[in-house]
Amino acid sequence: MKNRYCRVMAQIACVIVIILALCAGTASAEEGSDSFLGKRFPDFTVTDTDGNTFTLSEALKSHEAVLINFWATWCEPCVNEFPFLNEACKEYGDRVAFIALSNEQKDTIEKIAEYRKESGIAFPMGRDEDLTLTKYLGGEDSLPKTVVVDRFGNAVYFHAGAFKKAEEVERVVASFLGDGYKETTVLDGIPMEASTRAFPVYAARAIYPESGNYRKVIFHLADFPGPIIGYIVPEDSVRLRIEIAANDVVANMIFVDETHVFTDVVDLLDPENNVYVIEQKIPDVTAEEPFTVPTLLDQVTASGMKDQYMVFLFRNEACISKVLDDLKKWDFGEVSWEYNKDKENEQD
Repeated sequence: MKNRYCRVMAQIACVIVIILALCAGTASAEEGSDSFLGKRFPDFTVTDTDGNTFTLSEALKSHEAVLINFWATWCEPCVNEFPFLNEACKEYGDRVAFIALSNEQKDTIEKIAEYRKESGIAFPMGRDEDLTLTKYLGGEDSLPKTVVVDRFGNAVYFHAGAFKKAEEVERVVASFLGDGYKETTVLDGIPMEASTRAFPVYAARAIYPESGNYRKVIFHLADFPGPIIGYIVPEDSVRLRIEIAANDVVANMIFVDETHVFTDVVDLLDPENNVYVIEQKIPDVTAEEPFTVPTLLDQVTASGMKDQYMVFLFRNEACISKVLDDLKKWDFGEVSWEYNKDKENEQD
C-alpha cells in the first residue's frame, strides 16, 4: 500500500502524471518517439506461445497490414486493452495480422502462454527478446504501445497508451485497408466518428457528486501551492458530474477511474439531461486503499499536471485519518484538511 500512497501523493506534488505513472501513458504519437512513422519498419521474427514463427515480412504477404502491440503482464492498462484488441482481431484478423510482444524480461514464454490461454486471446503472443523493437520505438518509458505497419512495410500509426474500446482499434486498422490504399499514408490520430452534435462545455474542468449527502473537503500539503480538493461521500457509490472546459476538445477528453479503465467523456453523456455523468464506487476504511481518485484529462496533451483534473473521494473521516496517518509514517511532510467553508459552492 505504501507504493500506492507514494504514487498518488507524487501525483499531487506534480512529480508525475497519473496515467504515465500507471504505465498507461495516454499521450498521442506527438509525445512519443515517432520519428519512425512513414519509414520502413524493421523486419523481425519471433516465436509465439504455440511455437510458431511470426515474421513481419511474411505476415504482410497474406495481410494488408500488421498491428504490433507491446505490453507486459504487470501492466493493468495492457490487460484492460486486450479485450478490445481481441474483438478487433476477430473482425479484421483475415486482413490484418495481430501480434502482442511483451518487453518485460521476466515474462517468460510459458508465463505469456498461460496468460493467453486464460484470457482467450485470439492472436499470437510472444516476446521482444532483446528489446530491439522496444528501443526502436523510443524505449521502455510507458506501456502499452501499438504500431501499425502497412502493406508496403512502413510504420503508419503509433499509439502510446491503451485503446479505450474496440471501435477505436477498428477505425485505425480500417484506414489502411482496401483497394483505395495505394501509397503509405501516416495516420496521426484515431479517426473520429462523424458527429454534428453539440456537446456541453463549461467555464472550467470539474468533477463532483451530482447529488446526495456529500461534503467537500480541502487538503493542504506543505510546500505545495494551492489546495487539493476532495469529497466525503458516505455511500457505497456516487453519481459523479463531469464538466469540461470550453477550450477543451471533447473528442480528446477521457475519464480514468482507479481500476485504470479509460472512458471517452463523450460516452458518458446523459442525452436526456445533456450532462456527463458516471457512477463511481467509494471504498470504506477496511479497504487497502480507502480512497479513490477519479481523473479527467486530455489524452493528446497529457504531459503535465496542468492537463489533468482530479478529485479525491472518501467514505468518511476515518478513511481520511487512515490516509494521513500512513503519509506521516512515510515522511510526506505536514498534511492537513478541513471542510469547505463555502457551503453554497461545494462543487467548485
